[in-house]
Amino acid sequence: MKSFLPMLALCTLLAACAGSETGSGFDRPALLERLPAGLATDIGRADRHILVVRHARKIAPDCNALDCPLSPLGTEMTVRLAELIGAPPVDEAFASAACRTLRTAEAGGQAVIVHQAADGLETGCTADDHVTRSRADAFAEAATSQARWTLVAEHSNTSCLWLAEFAGEAASQTAGCSDGRLEETAYGDVFWLYRLDDAWQLTVLPAAFEVAAPD
Repeated sequence: MKSFLPMLALCTLLAACAGSETGSGFDRPALLERLPAGLATDIGRADRHILVVRHARKIAPDCNALDCPLSPLGTEMTVRLAELIGAPPVDEAFASAACRTLRTAEAGGQAVIVHQAADGLETGCTADDHVTRSRADAFAEAATSQARWTLVAEHSNTSCLWLAEFAGEAASQTAGCSDGRLEETAYGDVFWLYRLDDAWQLTVLPAAFEVAAPD
């Protein structure tokens, strides 16, 4: 018995240490590693997560048509986003119907559900697209979903709509939305909405999937 007690105490200590590790057992460890200090414990308790991202960099700054593709640098960004999310695929992925948002949302590894890029605009990434689903539909579905992980790809202004819808206007402004829009140069940030004790919170992973332009 005497030899058993020290061994029991050692096992208990090791178990406690393992359980207290930041991110121990968390299902998206690469995301957790990028969190600001002090948030890992709270986010580890959250039951739902919505990752909102602005689309990766497009082929040209003045290319604004729905069929505007990503640049090679933007495609690299989607690869980095996929690595950051890791496996398995997200539970659901939403995007506006523009090609650049759709391609970005595909980084989640899940079939993307598209909604109108702007209210009433039923055209999409290809000439054959006919998009009737609105962004309000996407909000409603995300709000009532049981999905643990949702990825959303939007534009500089519509990303802010998601942040305000779930975390509130003040939180969206703190996250970088000015007059309802992200800065023109702001790319690669992950806006992490998480539900804790039935309330949505927001934190930002700055430049988490940004890729530096070659010299």
